[in-house]
Amino acid sequence: MALALTGCAQQSPAVAAYVGDTTFTQRTVDAIFEDARAAFDADQATLVAGASVAPGEPGEQLERPSLPITRRHVVDLLLTLDLGRRAAEARDLTPTGPEVPAELVESVLGVPAETRYVTLYSEWYQLYGALQDDVTPAEVTDERMMTVYDALVDAHAIDPGLSVPVVREQFGGGEFASLPLSVADLLRDEAEKAGAVVNPKYLPVGVPMIASANNQSFPYRMPYLSGRTVVTTG
Repeated sequence: MALALTGCAQQSPAVAAYVGDTTFTQRTVDAIFEDARAAFDADQATLVAGASVAPGEPGEQLERPSLPITRRHVVDLLLTLDLGRRAAEARDLTPTGPEVPAELVESVLGVPAETRYVTLYSEWYQLYGALQDDVTPAEVTDERMMTVYDALVDAHAIDPGLSVPVVREQFGGGEFASLPLSVADLLRDEAEKAGAVVNPKYLPVGVPMIASANNQSFPYRMPYLSGRTVVTTG
């Protein structure tokens, strides 16, 4: 299951990753990230300008949030979308569900709707729906279930330090984790077939996913490529 990481992606800062014959350059990653940052900063400047004319306590300052994604998220999305397209083509799948409104993606991710990142994410989320409807649900061992739990902890979407029995209870016996694991496994297989090569600074690569609980939605990353090998958890 080893991925060849001896190519240019390991040595050249100009390359973020290769998937088959497709090259994802650092310039592409930077452009998508900077587009998101510029739009986010513009939105925040507008909010601050509006707040400055509103009544408030003297000397009160609003804390300005930061863009909730990094270049790693961009690489996650680019690779996952490419691999997802390959998997869908191999399975003769066509996303038939409704398009995900950019405004809805913005409300979950905190990234402005007009950005390239949100456009790509909307496409991935629609494609993810088709893939999860086609895959066989994965067996959820305790170890694999905790992989999903750890990903949610990293995203601050669930309390850390929970025991396996408590997590299994919260995950409905583990069913909650089954489809995310299945899709991650599918993308792992496609990465192997394509001979994916990833710049080490962007490892591990994760599937962009969204979890919902208590009427709230949380984005998180489900790792499937790590180091020189594909992630295998159980």
